Amino acid sequence: MMDVFTAPLATGDPRIVDARGVSKFFGDRQILHDVDLEVMRGEVVPLVGPSGAGKTTMLRTLNRLEEIDGGEIRINGELLGQREDARGTRKQLGARDLARQRANIGFVFQHFNLFPHMTVLENIAYSPVEVNGEKKKDAAAYARELLDRVGLADKVDARTRSLSGGQQQRVAIARALAMRPALMLFDEPTSALDPEMVGEVLAVMRNLADAGMTMIIVSHEMGFTREVADRVVVMDAGRIIESGSPEQVFTNPTSERTRQFLSKVL
Repeated sequence: MMDVFTAPLATGDPRIVDARGVSKFFGDRQILHDVDLEVMRGEVVPLVGPSGAGKTTMLRTLNRLEEIDGGEIRINGELLGQREDARGTRKQLGARDLARQRANIGFVFQHFNLFPHMTVLENIAYSPVEVNGEKKKDAAAYARELLDRVGLADKVDARTRSLSGGQQQRVAIARALAMRPALMLFDEPTSALDPEMVGEVLAVMRNLADAGMTMIIVSHEMGFTREVADRVVVMDAGRIIESGSPEQVFTNPTSERTRQFLSKVL
């Protein structure tokens, strides 16, 4: 069985994410201003910055939860949400093809978004069967493997509503991994948790990083960010204002706005 952390590249390009000139408006208000973002295979890249900087919006554009108003995004070598023919003409993908693309991008939300009427195992195995057409027994077997990886092997038959917040978020991570994504996106995955539950979710994410999973993380956990990041991207007012190693960004930022932000959160 292919390991969850080594999904194959669609092309020889080492970039999992290649976003160019991404713009996004909500009404008359521009949220993202011509954002360029590259993420290489195996990189862990947190997006940090003040509230309202556009971090979550940028994250949501990367699996088409938010449609962009300008620019383009390629994930694992494929143009996201569009098809391009030999003449360069682009057309929007239909729902089925977009679902296929999005299956390659795992997304972990703040508030879990689990199916409360299903067991833990059913939550994890549902999409591989319904979206990818896997056999139920194969999807169930892989779900059990993932539950073991996130420390919940004993919760296979539990209803999700009976779990703690930290346990539910670990199930949500396993559910995203069940699709064998090339990329994992995390939108403030610990913000809805009680403080004592934060550590168990961060431990799972740390293990994913150590195993080579490509991850983009929106988080206010600065200690964790500094520990796991290969590169830190700082956003403010819908723009990337700084990008560099954790050491460079946290100890010697080049942007005055980054220095102001870090002085308030560290």
